This record gives sequence, structure tokens and C-alpha cells, in this order.
Amino acid sequence: MPTRDAAAFAVLTLLLLFVAVNLQAGWVYAVDALLVGFAVAGWLSTFLAARPLPVYRRMPPEVFEGDRLTVHLSVGPVSPPRFFVRLGDAVPGLDPGEVFLSLVREQTVVTYETVARRRGVHRVDALDVRSEGITGLFRARRRLACPGAITVLPRYAVLGRFPLPGRRGLELRPYPQPTRTGTDVAGVREFRDGDDPTRIHWRSTARRGHLVVREYEREVEPSAVLLIDTRPDSVDPEGFDDLLRAAASVAHYVTRRGQPVRILADGVSGPVTVGWMEALRFLAAVERDGGRTPFEVCAALPEGTPVVVFTGEADAVPALTSRGLPVVAVLAGSAPGGLLLEALGVPVRVLRRGEEVGACLDS
Repeated sequence: MPTRDAAAFAVLTLLLLFVAVNLQAGWVYAVDALLVGFAVAGWLSTFLAARPLPVYRRMPPEVFEGDRLTVHLSVGPVSPPRFFVRLGDAVPGLDPGEVFLSLVREQTVVTYETVARRRGVHRVDALDVRSEGITGLFRARRRLACPGAITVLPRYAVLGRFPLPGRRGLELRPYPQPTRTGTDVAGVREFRDGDDPTRIHWRSTARRGHLVVREYEREVEPSAVLLIDTRPDSVDPEGFDDLLRAAASVAHYVTRRGQPVRILADGVSGPVTVGWMEALRFLAAVERDGGRTPFEVCAALPEGTPVVVFTGEADAVPALTSRGLPVVAVLAGSAPGGLLLEALGVPVRVLRRGEEVGACLDS
């Protein structure tokens, strides 16, 4: 489509044509013809620049909230060459970026810097190609297919302490320990001084030519379940993201001490036992679209299972304690009732709006 400059250019061209007709001056006709040729060249270059061209995007598959990252766009090769091409890339969860290429002929790789702003699993299908040609008199825009995906993991804080329910945080022991006891065989290993001779695995000993003993899994008390309240009416989007950052921080606190993490949310049949990175990916994918209360979500948990509940409603917590579940509550900043829960003996951490999550959990 024509730009504002095109209107002024058209008026000038028509004015010169009027002058040429009245004066019958050949040089005015020549100037007017040059102006018309200039406009035609601008229209053709704009039209060609906005035609489909091969574009491929490359970016990290996973980043944390707030991280800076570089997105690479591979453009071309293409014939005929394109001039003055702008690529506008808007990946959900990232700040939009734009690159400018004065000439596209051979394959060219261009980059732009952006920042991950919003947690989630984000997918993008296309990007914009825009051009005003070599004259700036016309403007064209086209959407080009350029699929991609990126996972923005929730930001987390390194906690010095946190009141895990049913135990003291400093009493968490590494998992697994070198010397295992229990009933389930984990594997075999070489005999060491002090090993029980009754654990010698004679078949493996004969095959390897040296003493080999059975190694058993250590019986470990289950770690706390991180229960995420995903009901949209319990917390606003900003508060929900704060709760997930808090859950990521607690998951880091637990896994750093050797325990696996168990996470539970509406839509999951039971607690999902995961490691550190799997916990982050789980939390990145959680949406604020649940329909069940925390009490209903954890109905199948055995009595005595320790639970850390992340919610925007303090009223949802007493129902958990009534089932005999040791509970620690992490509340979004706008949730009242924290003092009442503390009076009931429930440790509470409140995520105050505008403050760092780590400082709120460490307090």
C-alpha cells in the first residue's frame, strides 16, 4: 500500500506533467518520466521484498524468566535478490525483536537479543516480513511460516532454610546413601571390607572372578508433596506466577539435599516424583485452569503425607489439616488469613507483592 510520502510524490509528478504539457519543454517531460520510473522501481522492489522467502529460527529450547537470550534467524538464499527487508519476530513469552537486511541474496544469519518475560511453554508459528522497497513510497507486509517453541522456566531463589512439614529442613539426609539397607535389590557391586558375607552374589562372583555383593535400596521416608492450587478464582495471574516461583524455590531446596520432588496439581492423577529439571519443566507447563480445591486434589494421599500447599486462599488450608496431613502454607500476597493459620499451628509464608520470593520464603 502507498505511504504518506507517496501521496506527496504523486502530486509533484502530476504538477510537473501539467507544466510539461503547457510549456511543451522536453526536459520537463524527461524529469517527469524519471519520477514515474522511480515510483515504479519502488513498487516493484517492495512487491518483490514481501514475497515468500525461506526463514528459519534457532533459539535455546529452555531459558529462565529474566534471562537474556539470542535468537538466530537464517534467511535465504533467494532469487531475485530482495532489498530493504525487515523481519519482525514476536515469540510468546519473549520481548519482540526486529532485524533489518539491506540485501538478501545468499543465505544470511542475523540475530537479535531479547529477554524471557513470561513463564510457560510457548509456541510460535510465523513471523512478519515487511518492506518499503528502495524508495519508501510503498509498504508491504506478509506472514511467513516459521514454527518454533521455547520453554520459559520459572525463576527460583536459593533458600537457606524452609520449614518442611513433618521434619526439620536440616534433618534431610542425602538420597541415596552409599550404604543401602532394605528389601529391594538395587544392583551388585564389588565386595568391600565390612560387607555382610550373606549378601555375596555367588553367580556374579563366579562370572566376574572376584567377590560381588548385592546392594539394596535404602528405605526413604517420602519427601513432602508440593501441592499447586490452579483454580483461576483463587489467585490472579501475577500472584499465580509468584506461587510457581516459590514452588520452584522449594523444589530446589529439597533436591539440593538429595531428595526427589513430588508435585501435585489438578489434572494429575497422583503426585509426580521428579528431579530438579523435571520439576522446573512441570511448573513451567502448569496453567491456572484447575477446577478442584486442594482438598479434593489430594484426596488420595495417605494420612500423614507432608504437604506444602501453594494457594491464594488461606481458607483452603484447614481442610487439609483436618485429614491428618502435616501442612506448610505458602500464600499469595493478597490472601488474608495467614495469622489464623499460624494460630492453628500451620507454618505460613506469605509472598508479598513487589518483594523477592526468596526473601519472603526465608523470613
